[in-house]
Amino acid sequence: MQLNTQFNPLPQMNTESSKRDKALDKIAAAVELKLEDSSSRTISDMLQNQVSTMSQGLMNANDGISMMQIAGGTLNSLSDQTQKLNDLSVRYNNDTLNASQKETLQNEFSRTVESMQQSIEGSSFNGKSLFGSSPTFSLGESSVSASIPSLSPSSLSIENQDGIQAYRDSLAQASSDVGSTTNALFSATNVLLTQITETAAAKSQMADTDMANAVKDFQQSNLKLDISQITVAHQNDMLRQNVTRLLG
Repeated sequence: MQLNTQFNPLPQMNTESSKRDKALDKIAAAVELKLEDSSSRTISDMLQNQVSTMSQGLMNANDGISMMQIAGGTLNSLSDQTQKLNDLSVRYNNDTLNASQKETLQNEFSRTVESMQQSIEGSSFNGKSLFGSSPTFSLGESSVSASIPSLSPSSLSIENQDGIQAYRDSLAQASSDVGSTTNALFSATNVLLTQITETAAAKSQMADTDMANAVKDFQQSNLKLDISQITVAHQNDMLRQNVTRLLG
């Protein structure tokens, strides 16, 4: 009697075992193993550099927003105090007041101006004074610039209401400029976030493991390996039965 041994599942088992091990390596390392050619690696490195540059730009934009928010808060405080200066000036320029009353108003006016000057001098970011500066925020391929005038109130006089109004107008313009810069930086952060997400996704498609596909590959190879092992076990069992019959 001749046994049929033409079908040999061992090569298939070896192939599926190798596939399963590779899929398992991808899952463990979370890195696609296909990036063996230099061109793919070059593109992947370029995309990573772009992500790094845009990420730094995003950090710069966030720092700029924080800086502008500090400047904006100081400008709001100065605006409130300027209103107080105007009120004091209106009362001072009233001929019904005597010298003592005017002196009291003058002293309060001077203290307010001094407080405003201290606010301006104390307004800083990362150790740098904000008022009288023109910061530029690098966002990678673009930049956003700002200009914050010194706005010193030291020349204001309680007798000169026109000067107080002109100072108030300067504050309003500075607040508008700071607001515009802040909005531009917020807009830039949204653009950068989108670009970072898209670029990282493009790099991921080239260089990183698609975990869903890796798990699927592992399961398929493991299933085929199990089937091959069952086939071997079945053939071994059939072989034992045939040998038993021959020897019996």
